[in-house]
Amino acid sequence: MSDQPKLAGRGRLMSMFLFVVIAVSAIGYLVGLSDGVPRPDGVSERSPTDVAETSAADASGKVIPAVSYAEIPATPMGPTVAYQAKPVALSDQPAYDLFKKIEPSEADKLDSSRIRSSRRAYNGAPPIIPHAVENTSDAACYACHGGGVRLDGMKASVMSHAYLANCVQCHSPPPPTPFQDVPHDVDNHFVGLAAPQAGKRAYPGAPPTIPHSQWMRESCNACHGGPNGWAGMESTHPWRTNCTQCHAPSAILDQAIPAKTIPMLPPLDVVVN
Repeated sequence: MSDQPKLAGRGRLMSMFLFVVIAVSAIGYLVGLSDGVPRPDGVSERSPTDVAETSAADASGKVIPAVSYAEIPATPMGPTVAYQAKPVALSDQPAYDLFKKIEPSEADKLDSSRIRSSRRAYNGAPPIIPHAVENTSDAACYACHGGGVRLDGMKASVMSHAYLANCVQCHSPPPPTPFQDVPHDVDNHFVGLAAPQAGKRAYPGAPPTIPHSQWMRESCNACHGGPNGWAGMESTHPWRTNCTQCHAPSAILDQAIPAKTIPMLPPLDVVVN
């Protein structure tokens, strides 16, 4: 019987505790409603409509007015805004004469080699992107570099490999505008092999071998053929479509598996009567 008063006292204390908790919660809820919805520091009190009107009226050119998702494809923006209307005024390119006599110049070849080397960390490395890059899809890269578009005195280099879905995974773009003057050189003592100037010949008059690997350089015309080739590196017979039929690739540069013996079929058992 002595335990009943203790249980009753504990029940009253529990009831009082729950009453206090509910009362504090109710008071806090009412105070929160009177103060309004809390806002983080730095948020403008202006409405989104006022912000959009101010952006549209900005004359500095640094603020781009917001557009709807449906208007994005037709809205010029980015570093190539000035070229948006240029393709309409482009004249037709003259047809390339495959049978025109070509005499490559050694001076042009050395100049082209110098330009190509300046865009690579070492011989065989993917070239850097020498212009600003828009934050668009990789289809924009392929639109110019897939066929060598000529635009406003410039010519886009043709891709020497098949289309891949992530261009900047290998080709480094330049630093963004605010960081172009910031030193970003990295101390590096690596020295690669010098770029080859010509392929070896088996005998005088024989077609030269390919002096570089074919990996990621499957399209020979990107450098050596037609109107898209580099000056001084043009092929004198661009009408031929199978280069490796005459120009042998290098097993060492292509990292082919060497074979000491030529695999042959087992000898035939010939029965002589």
